[in-house]
Amino acid sequence: MKKNRSEIYLAIFIIAVIAITGLLYLQTQKNPYGMFPEKLGDMNIVLYRDGDVAMNEVKGLHGNNPGVIIENAYIANYKGTLSSKAKFWVSESKTREEAASLLEFMNSRVGKTGMFSNSTLMDMEGITVYFVTGRPELGLYHYFYAKDRRVFWIQVDNPDEAYRLNFVKESIKQV
Repeated sequence: MKKNRSEIYLAIFIIAVIAITGLLYLQTQKNPYGMFPEKLGDMNIVLYRDGDVAMNEVKGLHGNNPGVIIENAYIANYKGTLSSKAKFWVSESKTREEAASLLEFMNSRVGKTGMFSNSTLMDMEGITVYFVTGRPELGLYHYFYAKDRRVFWIQVDNPDEAYRLNFVKESIKQV
């Protein structure tokens, strides 16, 4: 009887060690795409950048304006099975307030560049989202918004407005 009890305890101990090891392994596995899910809507991620490469590209989009201070930057491109594509440029500020200020700065300038239309304001998932159209060589449909300490600019290449709006809503929820 004692032998059976010892074997049961040993089996429970081994199972516990295996379970804990498995959980620790899963927790240490980092998403290779940072904050971006591998699949978003009907599109899959095809490019992800962070670090200096993303910082340089995102700062360049702001004209390397010294007044635009960001802590981190992230870029992701998605492609669907049809001709749908989406590109994300994300900047991360120190605080929510700095991100909100950057968003307002971007909105105040976007219609004045000649590259984009004046923005149209909308509410999606409780977040203020701005929509602009761009010249064809820039991509036609762009959405930008602040969420927490991050400012998102999303270009969605698909002429279907309902499709684009659903994609942006899902992005707000998942990214």
